[in-house]
Amino acid sequence: MKLKNGAVDQIAGEILKPKNDVVFQALFTRGKESITKSLIENILKIKISKLELDKSKDLLNNNIQDKNGRLDLRAIIDGNIECDIEMQLTPHEMMLERFLCYWAKMYTANFQIGEDYRKLRKTISIIIVDDAIKEFKEIEKSQTKWQIREEKYVDKILTQYFEIVIIELPKAIEEYKNNKENGMLQWMMFLDNPENMEVTKIMEENEDIKDAKEELDKISQDEILRRMAIKAQFERADQKELLYEARRDGLAEGEKKAKLETAKKMLEEGIELELVIKITGLEKEEILNNK
Repeated sequence: MKLKNGAVDQIAGEILKPKNDVVFQALFTRGKESITKSLIENILKIKISKLELDKSKDLLNNNIQDKNGRLDLRAIIDGNIECDIEMQLTPHEMMLERFLCYWAKMYTANFQIGEDYRKLRKTISIIIVDDAIKEFKEIEKSQTKWQIREEKYVDKILTQYFEIVIIELPKAIEEYKNNKENGMLQWMMFLDNPENMEVTKIMEENEDIKDAKEELDKISQDEILRRMAIKAQFERADQKELLYEARRDGLAEGEKKAKLETAKKMLEEGIELELVIKITGLEKEEILNNK
């Protein structure tokens, strides 16, 4: 069954899409810890000794609109690094500012007024976006790491505690073609489409992604989770439709105002009303009421 804007419904028996944020969270918090560890290790290019996952059920809530403090995946790495991963499927104008806001919430989440600043921990936000980011169009690589640096001495970092990692899925899929051994890119291929033939080949060598696929098959049989995933998908489709309509109506309104202004100037120059109507395509009443 087709949804708005071409989104495809999750029919009964069909494997759920791991990049759906509801499914993503279930897969990497309910499944084997080893698959979550592998995902983070390959993204951050580090070796993790201990990984603590936040499995609180309130993170997996029923309201896809409730993004106020809700993270797709939160973990503590080796006891001293806060890390969260979020799937961003719906682009919007203030997306980058929102990423910074999420990092700030994570950084201060466990810090109370009056406490010692030594209790603060390095905080890494990892955001995987389903579309290319327009502000990054000149950046070829799919994964970027953002820190606070001095404008002239770019090798000087203000603090190691701040880090935001952004991965653009479309670029990662393209990048994989020339770098098939890269573990991060293999994971992005899986998240984008676990039933892709290339992912089947990846699973022959990558046991963690094979385990993730098996876990995904299991949770795809969870009826409650399936309903939540479908609900999230419908609501995202509605958001895209509303955004499209707002932009369309805004453009149409702007175009009409420009035509009315042109018509007004033409009349002031003594051009015949009939010719103004013909050139602008406006109705006679619209032009006369705008004088």
